[in-house]
Amino acid sequence: MGGVSGFVGPAGFQVSVRRDGTCARSRGGLGRLSAAVAGTGEVDNPYKITVLKGDGRGPEMAEIAVSVVEALQDYTDLHFKIDWAEFGEDSLKENGSLVPEETVEKCKQADSVLKSYQGTAKDAPVDENAHLVLRSKLDVYAQLLPTRVYPPLSSMSVFKEDKVNGVDLLLVREVSGGVLRKRETGVLPVEDVDEADSLMRYEKQQVERFANLVLDLAQRRSGRVLNVDRADQLKVSRFWRSNMHSVMENTLKDRADITVEDMFVDDFCRALVINPKKFDVVCTSNLFGDVIAELLASLHGPARINPTSWICDSGLSIHGPADLYNASAYVESADQDYSRGPISIIRAVSMMLRYGLDEPAAADLLQKALMKTFDVSFREMSQSKPALRRE
Repeated sequence: MGGVSGFVGPAGFQVSVRRDGTCARSRGGLGRLSAAVAGTGEVDNPYKITVLKGDGRGPEMAEIAVSVVEALQDYTDLHFKIDWAEFGEDSLKENGSLVPEETVEKCKQADSVLKSYQGTAKDAPVDENAHLVLRSKLDVYAQLLPTRVYPPLSSMSVFKEDKVNGVDLLLVREVSGGVLRKRETGVLPVEDVDEADSLMRYEKQQVERFANLVLDLAQRRSGRVLNVDRADQLKVSRFWRSNMHSVMENTLKDRADITVEDMFVDDFCRALVINPKKFDVVCTSNLFGDVIAELLASLHGPARINPTSWICDSGLSIHGPADLYNASAYVESADQDYSRGPISIIRAVSMMLRYGLDEPAAADLLQKALMKTFDVSFREMSQSKPALRRE
């Protein structure tokens, strides 16, 4: 192998580029987020990627994402084997199931999963949702939602450009417990009742598992962790905070490179609107995370182009568009906006490389390519469609 030159990519990872122009591997060194076994990704033992086709234009968008994965083989020393699987409304029509057992097994055997755009299946039972079925069968317990506002896109935000330019934070949401741990099923009559309630519940092992994940992620970034809860009003939030701190204090001990702070959710939302650039790793419970995610999505303005990752208890991770019911899943929709394109699923490939396969060098390479694309393409689009620019 020839000599290499290097540059430091985002989050401080070393990205080495060989003199022949290809990228040398540089693992993050933590590995607990990844289901991939060390030594995979070589030519004789490629990474196994299961791709879930999705609905509407989902298969088309997935094809584009797979072409990006395959192109990485020309620029890095990584190798991939793609395995397609049925998922969503098309699967229901062809197989009688939103998530066939064959799809579940393919996911379990994979090193990582790439999920395309999903719609609402018109013929599915009222209580069934392909994404929730998949989450249940693969024991998903956390969601990662990065929010990064690229300079070429900052003029599209509803916020002032100087407020959002350079925003780069990661929301980590626990999804196995709390109010939204599963959909409340059946018809929910509220007209002729005097009261109603929904249970917000967490077990100690759920919080401890989540706290360890958050620490893992903090080591990959700046080390600044903010826990968001409502410990001043809710017993379950006090339980959450107590167990989060117990795990973190025992794990960190005298380490000064990782700091943990707390904010109440209402205070955090106000602070996020005032200065979103001050936050890095933000962790929270299920319901609060669901609300905060929508607030973060607004930083991009009309273009819902964020990716997301879902972390399973086994270490497997699922990566795809954060906007589950994206316009791309509805071919009959007349809406035409940037979210209909492949940007979010291509960014999901970058997340898959970083968190699913522990290949940060390749993830950084893809991020640099995206930055160049944004710089050229969005400038041209904003010039041709002046109504999309902030007035």
